[in-house]
Amino acid sequence: MTYAELVQRLQDWWESSETTLVAEIDTFIEHAEKRIYRSVDLNTARSEDETIVITDSQATVTIPTDVIVLQSVQLIISNARTPLLQKDRSFLDLYTGDRTTTGTPKYYAWYDDTTLLLAPTPNTAAAAGTLAITYTTRPAQLSGAQTTTWLSLNAPDVLFYACMLELLTFQKAEADTIADYTAKYQQSLQGLVLEENLRNRTDEYRERDIKMGEQ
Repeated sequence: MTYAELVQRLQDWWESSETTLVAEIDTFIEHAEKRIYRSVDLNTARSEDETIVITDSQATVTIPTDVIVLQSVQLIISNARTPLLQKDRSFLDLYTGDRTTTGTPKYYAWYDDTTLLLAPTPNTAAAAGTLAITYTTRPAQLSGAQTTTWLSLNAPDVLFYACMLELLTFQKAEADTIADYTAKYQQSLQGLVLEENLRNRTDEYRERDIKMGEQ
């Protein structure tokens, strides 16, 4: 499904091309995509092995601004990878006692929205390496400029019903109509969850133990 097809389908199903409604469709899509991405941990929304430079005697590092959920942090020195453990800032301060104490980092904590605090503070040897982070991001939104996305091509039913829920809310539709489309959305979302679980957790040589999460 393309952007143009989705826009037309929304108008056709609601049987309206009213100017105000059409002007809000991009907002419907934005909210619908966020609803889906917050419900399912999709591989398409993961960024793998983004590298960050470490500075000697610098306790903080800046991460990309598109990080939504930080999945893992690894220290790479001479191609050897060591996972860092996430703790809170108070633990890091108690662990080192002094942020001027340097060594090979073992822990990290959120310092602010775009900064991580490392402990111990990296020394010269650690600064010879890099940090590799894996995180959840927000893929580009379906729009007139981005005419297809992973969701529009691989889960068009989920995207459409999520958009219809936004449209129905905007139009102050009857409660039973919203309930009907909510059920359709939940059913299609469960199918997407199942597919993603199968994609992530099983192959022909692994036990198929799939658990459906409540949405």
